[in-house]
Amino acid sequence: MAQTFADWVDDWTRESEARLLAVFRRAVELLADELTTTRANGGRLPHLTGNLMRSLLAAVGAMPSQGAPDQKYAGSDVGVVVASVLMGQSISLGFQAVYARRRNYGFVGTRKDGSTWSEPGAGFVEYAASVWPTIVALAAEEIRNKVMARSA
Repeated sequence: MAQTFADWVDDWTRESEARLLAVFRRAVELLADELTTTRANGGRLPHLTGNLMRSLLAAVGAMPSQGAPDQKYAGSDVGVVVASVLMGQSISLGFQAVYARRRNYGFVGTRKDGSTWSEPGAGFVEYAASVWPTIVALAAEEIRNKVMARSA
């Protein structure tokens, strides 16, 4: 039996929603990559031990909670969370390391001996947010290329 116009519209809508979700998921993965790209690799994230980089977590909805002082992190869960997100849900990315804010925004403090300590901020969060439109465009292009490759 020939497909009706309504069936065609339903199929098109399902395919469009699937592609939109695929673009969203890929864009979040690319955003996480941007957030965790170290200065040595062309990014903005300061890197000493890798603990800050490994403390990036994702959560559907609410922001991931901050970890305990001096906690060591094994790695990110961004891929797992991204794979589980559904249409209409939001994903929050956050660093658990307690010193993440200080590394991002900078810090001025006083040492025990009374001397001043000043650490400039790296601005890695703001930079990643500023390139979000470019990240989404790249994700859309990647998904479009995958769809085109399948239909060829």
